[in-house]
Amino acid sequence: MLNGVATVMTKISAVWKKRSERDRGSALLLVLILIVVGSVIAIGLLTFTRVLLDTRPALHEQNSAAEAVKSGTRMAITLQRDFGPSACFASSANWSLNGYNVNSTCTTVTSYTSGANRYGTITTLNSGTTTNISTPSWAGTTTSALSGNILINAGTATAPLSSNLTNDGSTSWTSIEKQWWQLAGDNPTGSIWNYPQLPQIPSFERPGSQASIGTCSLYFPGRYLGTTALTLTGGTHYFASGIYYFERPLIMTGGAQVVFGEGSYGGCAVDAQAAFASTAPKSHEITGKGATLLLGSGATLTVQESSVRFNRRVSTSTTRGSEGVSIRTVNFGQSNTSVVIPADTVLLADGTTTPVASHSIIPVANATPVSYVSSTLSPSTTWGVDVRLNGTVSTTNRFLVNGYIFVPNTGVRATGTTATYEFGMTGGVVATKLQLALSLAPSQGISSYKVGVISQTIQRKVRLAVSTTGGVRHAVSTAIIEVHADKSYAINSWVVDP
Repeated sequence: MLNGVATVMTKISAVWKKRSERDRGSALLLVLILIVVGSVIAIGLLTFTRVLLDTRPALHEQNSAAEAVKSGTRMAITLQRDFGPSACFASSANWSLNGYNVNSTCTTVTSYTSGANRYGTITTLNSGTTTNISTPSWAGTTTSALSGNILINAGTATAPLSSNLTNDGSTSWTSIEKQWWQLAGDNPTGSIWNYPQLPQIPSFERPGSQASIGTCSLYFPGRYLGTTALTLTGGTHYFASGIYYFERPLIMTGGAQVVFGEGSYGGCAVDAQAAFASTAPKSHEITGKGATLLLGSGATLTVQESSVRFNRRVSTSTTRGSEGVSIRTVNFGQSNTSVVIPADTVLLADGTTTPVASHSIIPVANATPVSYVSSTLSPSTTWGVDVRLNGTVSTTNRFLVNGYIFVPNTGVRATGTTATYEFGMTGGVVATKLQLALSLAPSQGISSYKVGVISQTIQRKVRLAVSTTGGVRHAVSTAIIEVHADKSYAINSWVVDP
């Protein structure tokens, strides 16, 4: 029995030995195949790694180049903001940043200029003559004392298409068959003038100054009603940006320092400070930049030996009718022997318009509707804007307005007997008559006297391209920004390609 088992085991061992001898060559072949495939994969990976390392910058080099152009872009934005919208701060500039030579170029995308094709001065009295305009003798002729075209209404209420007189900068006058209101406002297309519209009436009534920061008295946009004059005697005063509707006279006297709205003229506060003052009204209605003063009922503006400066109004969608307007009377329309004035329209937030006589708002739920009251000033005898510059120091003896003064039912007058003053109305003037009885030239030079339309670029969009011009790696940064006259700015886009 045991011999039989041993014999079987011997036979099985012999079979496995033969099979092993036959498989020995197959295993070697499999090993060779695996070695070849592995080599191909390894060589591919090594080749890919080498190409990637050769073509892709080192991470620290890439970051350094990107940070260099980012820093250059920040510098270019700051320089453009400080330079303003008049032009690019420079066509190109070069800096050394983060070990790289960085080059910046600036090109204009779009720009917006104020006063385009607007008449510098318009008088509205019927049957007017050149006597309706009086300018300082030291400033030369009327055409040299006033900037921009001049229009004197020579028509009457019964002859609506009578001739008017315009001045094109020369000494000759030309008759045209249009009424004054057909030529008032902006003319962006070069053919049609856009008669100024009113913004929506402010929501809240204000008693006067409602807050202060140190010695700076703060005022907020709203309705200033009543008949008693609001008199600011001495001190510093800031009217936050927005719409001010007055039915009471406004008087600045005794060396008062007053700034309307935030902008290029610096005041004793800015909008943000006013909004967060401890006693500021919760609904402060501060909007946009700059301020618009609307005069209704018997309201007038009087400046006596004080400093009053208006920053040009940059509106928002809810106050669009105030764009570029500094001082304006409210008119429900009139036609008589003295003057013909169309009824105003109100430009609403949604872009539609409504006649001023039918415009009203409800400030809060269940409140009584509020509406405008037409200016009651007499066209022939009143001075809606009356400036008296008899002070001895120009910093408290000036009147500077860089927006539209549109008071077609009343006059504008400036008088003065000293040379220590500054006087500027550079956004255009529409009034029944204009009297500039400033007996002496300003001591600081003729640049301290400007009246009419001084065209200014108030908004510019530029493309800032910043790139590295040296170093191991190259990076590019491109930014599109808008800069406004009040030095505010917006970044429309900013892309960095490292």
